[in-house]
Amino acid sequence: MSASPTQGCVIPAIPMNESERQAALDDLKLIDSPQEERFDRIVQLAQLLFRVPIAYIALIDKDRQWFKSKVGIEANETSRSVSFCGHAILEDKAMVVPDALQDYRFAGNPMVLGEPFIRFYAGQPLRGPSGHKVGTLCLADSEARELGEHDLKMLAQIAKLVEREFTLLDKIQMQIETLKAKEELEKKGQELEKAVADLSAEKQNSEFLLTNIFPGGVANELRANGKVKAVGHDQAVVMFSDFSDFTSVAATYSPADLVEELNRAFCLFDGLSARYGVEKLKTIGDGYLCVAGLQGDAVEAGMKMLKFAQEMVSFTQKRKTEVEAGGKKYWSIRIGVHSGPLVAGVVGVKRMAYDIWGDTVNVAARIQQESVPGKINLSKDFRDLMGERVEVEARGKLPIKHHGEVEMFFLEKLK
Repeated sequence: MSASPTQGCVIPAIPMNESERQAALDDLKLIDSPQEERFDRIVQLAQLLFRVPIAYIALIDKDRQWFKSKVGIEANETSRSVSFCGHAILEDKAMVVPDALQDYRFAGNPMVLGEPFIRFYAGQPLRGPSGHKVGTLCLADSEARELGEHDLKMLAQIAKLVEREFTLLDKIQMQIETLKAKEELEKKGQELEKAVADLSAEKQNSEFLLTNIFPGGVANELRANGKVKAVGHDQAVVMFSDFSDFTSVAATYSPADLVEELNRAFCLFDGLSARYGVEKLKTIGDGYLCVAGLQGDAVEAGMKMLKFAQEMVSFTQKRKTEVEAGGKKYWSIRIGVHSGPLVAGVVGVKRMAYDIWGDTVNVAARIQQESVPGKINLSKDFRDLMGERVEVEARGKLPIKHHGEVEMFFLEKLK
């Protein structure tokens, strides 16, 4: 089965031999088992050798990844759909992600955007006695990094220590049988704990979906009151972007390839917007709309927006070079930024959406339309707001629909 995008990241594909793999995992009888020092020692060794803040042994169950042993991470399990390890078990050797924010599969992943803020990941597949891949030995860091060939060999050797422990489970099972009577007495309590854990996990998923759709304060108000009051803002920063020549370039792609390429770009943009504290509002075809400064200082919000915009341009230029080196066409990006008063609120009932309205939004759209490929076009109002913090190229006054002539500037660099 092929992977598909969800919530700004990519769901791991299901292995072709999933039923046999799951049976091999079940035979180990490790899922939801107590903590064991023999696995903890191996994880601690891996953490010390590679000098990473996070190391763990993950087992990939039907719909979750469960941590048999862990250092530097609080959760006991996560959904399989957002796991790095779900991707790693598809490989025959270690899967290394030097920088998750630059990888379209993980740029919008909740474990990247939130705790534990994973940037670097390396996962060595672990095989059970039957030879099926049941989980991974993993290293993670909140900073981007690389692994050399020697490191990969060392990681593979440490993984063999874990696999050796898997082969000793027959003896452990004999010990487990002696505790069977006690486990029966505790069964009801364990079922209750699991039910509470399942409800907690479901609540966390619901909370993530809510906060992923709406800003934190708006999500809290919606949760408390069932509705959100529209709020006016005296000074906010609005950015529009779109891909130039999108229609002609898109015509050269198959529908599946086009969606995959758009998802790659928008996943990265979503990750970057969260990193810089910019609120993504929506995508409109190949367009991307976001806002900053709804809370806090407008100048600081403007700096965040410009840094975000520069990274959007950088990614698009790099991706264009990569794609066109392979003989295919790719688009460029045009960006426009404007500042001023606006109103923000939630509309709709069946499919509620957080949006912004006002003349500032309309002018921002026109500023973007007057940009050119690879450039960040600024209105005079936004240029005046930023003052000496930016170096610009004056463009003079250009006519825009319904607003006459508006003075514009291309961003040169940030001071």
